[in-house]
Amino acid sequence: MISEIRGQVWLGYRSTGGRFDVNHEDLKRGIAVLGEGANDLAALLAYACNEAGLKTLVLDMSGRNLLSGKLSGYIDTYELPYFLYDALRIDEEAPGASIHGQMAASAYSCALDLSFEQEGIINSAIQVLAAERGVASPAAVSDLMVEKSDRFRGRPAYRLIARLSSLSSLNMVGDARVVAELLKKSAVLDFGWAGQPEAVEAAITLFIAKLLTILEIGGEERHLPDVVIVPQAGRLFRVRPVFRRTERLLSAFVTSPLPKVLASESAYGLDEQFEETGFIKILSSAVWNQDTRREQVLLPNMFMVRNHPYGHDIAFIPRGFEPKSGGSKTGVSLQQEPANPDLISLILTDVSAYEAPTRQ
Repeated sequence: MISEIRGQVWLGYRSTGGRFDVNHEDLKRGIAVLGEGANDLAALLAYACNEAGLKTLVLDMSGRNLLSGKLSGYIDTYELPYFLYDALRIDEEAPGASIHGQMAASAYSCALDLSFEQEGIINSAIQVLAAERGVASPAAVSDLMVEKSDRFRGRPAYRLIARLSSLSSLNMVGDARVVAELLKKSAVLDFGWAGQPEAVEAAITLFIAKLLTILEIGGEERHLPDVVIVPQAGRLFRVRPVFRRTERLLSAFVTSPLPKVLASESAYGLDEQFEETGFIKILSSAVWNQDTRREQVLLPNMFMVRNHPYGHDIAFIPRGFEPKSGGSKTGVSLQQEPANPDLISLILTDVSAYEAPTRQ
C-alpha cells in the first residue's frame, strides 16, 4: 500500500528562478534519466524522496562505490547476503509460485542473454522448484537439471548448467521474510557484493522478479515502495546480442504501476528504447546540447526535463546534498567453512526416513 505522501520532492532550482520539484504523480508516470551525472542525480532523487516522506527503494549495482556509500548515512543500507536468499525463495501460494518461477527464469534470461528456448528450459526447471516451494538459486536450478538428466539433456541444457555454475556467489543462506520487512521502509540494497558484473545483474533481476511477484499477487495488502530507483540501469536495458529472446521481466517492470526512476550515465550500448521507459525524461546538458537544432543551450551543471505534465520543457540546476556514509547490514554466504561429512551423513539419514522428501 502506498504510504501517505508528505510533500514535494525538491530537486533543485529552475533556470528561470524558483524551486524545481516533482511530486508522486510524476514518479508514477516513470522517469528516465540519461547522460553524464545521471547517477549523481539518482542519488539526489533518493535523498529527496526519502526527505519528502516517500518509502524509497534503491537498487544499487555498484555498491559502496556509488549510491550506497553516499546514502547509507541517511537510508538503511543492506548488503546482498542479507536479503538475496529470501528474494530467491518461492514461498507464494498458487498461482503466485508459478508466476514467481517464470519471472525468475526471465531474470536469468535477461542477465545471461539467453534465447527464449534456453529461458524455457530454465523455466521448466524452476517450475519444479516452485511446486516444492524451493529456492531458485543457481545451485538449486543446476542441481535439479543434473538430477533429472533424462528430462534436461542435450547441448543447450549442458551449456545452461555451465553458465549457472559461474553464478556461485549468489548461492546463499539467510532468513525468511526479510524482503517483506525491507519493503516497509526506505532502503538501499547493495548488489555490488556479488562481485562479477554478470552475477550482479543476475541478482538485481532476480530481486525485481520477487518484487513483481509481490505486486502481482499481493494487491493493496502488501507493503510496496513509493518509488524504486535504479542507477546504472543501462546494464539491464542494453542492446542484446541474441535476437530470439523475450523481454518478459523488463517489460513487466517498465509497465508495472510501481513509481520508478531509471538512470544511465552513457548511451553507449544502450537499448534505443531506454528513453521510453519513463513518461518523463531528464537529459543531461551533454545529451541535450548534442541536438544543434535546439535553440536553448544548457550549462554543464544543468538538466532538462522533457514531456513534463505541464506541457513544456524545464531546465533546472540540481541542489547539492552532502554524502553521508554509514554502516550496512549483511548476512551469511554459503561459501563459508568446509562441510562436515559426518553431519551431512546424519542429515541424509534423517531425511530418508520421511516419505517423498524435497530439496528444501
